[in-house]
Amino acid sequence: MRKTVLITGAARRVGAGIARFLAHEGWEIVIHYNNSRDDALQLSGELRATYPDREFPVLQCDLSNPDAILSIFNRLPDNIRQLNALVNNASTFNSGRLLETSADFLRKEMAVNFEAPFFLIQAFVNTFGKGAIVNILDTKIVKNEGIHAAYLLAKKNLAELTRMAALDFAPDIRVNGIAPGPVLPPSRKGNDYLEDVIAKTPLKRKVAVQNIAASVSFLLNNPSVTGQIIFCDSGSHLI
Repeated sequence: MRKTVLITGAARRVGAGIARFLAHEGWEIVIHYNNSRDDALQLSGELRATYPDREFPVLQCDLSNPDAILSIFNRLPDNIRQLNALVNNASTFNSGRLLETSADFLRKEMAVNFEAPFFLIQAFVNTFGKGAIVNILDTKIVKNEGIHAAYLLAKKNLAELTRMAALDFAPDIRVNGIAPGPVLPPSRKGNDYLEDVIAKTPLKRKVAVQNIAASVSFLLNNPSVTGQIIFCDSGSHLI
């Protein structure tokens, strides 16, 4: 039976790269999106053309809405009765230091970056009972950089949730994380910004999207690994 994975935020950027990589390995991919409908449909069409034995369905869900999250697995296509894996990739990334962080801003950053993975993991366990989960984190979880305070606090919480859930849901559910480094520039930054970040890493090299995707594949396919966080970041977490 073919393995199936739901990837949140799969329509663009790193999420799309993970989807392409896992599709090449033989997975059926459920492509989640919120606002990027055209990108999701384009990716689905691309993958169907390359792998005509699969469907690559798209699924819309506003991950800032807890009620929508709790019902997400009830809206899977009829032919998909079992998910084998979940990749929590979707995130928001907005700047704001601690003193600039309002209650509303904090809620919005926590909603997508922490609460959505929390409730998706909960729903995955309750619905399917077995499988593997990978949470996409950030190399800066080991630091206390204040520029993106709410975002980073959410990712730090998600890292702790990764370890807690791995213990709580074993042996039937494995939960791991990946903390990427310089992969793509933020939406409001250019390549000059990314090159500057890369130059400061120990390996002085960009992290390719395929590197992240290969790390996801490793964690999904290795039955002996749970509660681990892989820093795929050219050594950024070391400095």
